[in-house]
Amino acid sequence: MFSHVHFAAAAAWLLLAIVGLVWTMACALTAAKMEKEGFAFWKGFAAVLLSPLAGLIAIFIARIVRPARPLAHTVSRG
Repeated sequence: MFSHVHFAAAAAWLLLAIVGLVWTMACALTAAKMEKEGFAFWKGFAAVLLSPLAGLIAIFIARIVRPARPLAHTVSRG
């Protein structure tokens, strides 16, 4: 008689699991990009666990603060 209630609960748990998985994947992707900028992966992952947007802001700040390439790397050899 009340089987629809159980179906709704199962659907809600599945939706919550999918959203959690997508959130974790977004955090891992942002942490991987932070690792390329010089942050440790797990520190970056912990930092962006609440908000991947915070990680993107940290990447932007790291790019601004990082010194430019030396002149030897910018000169072409042609």
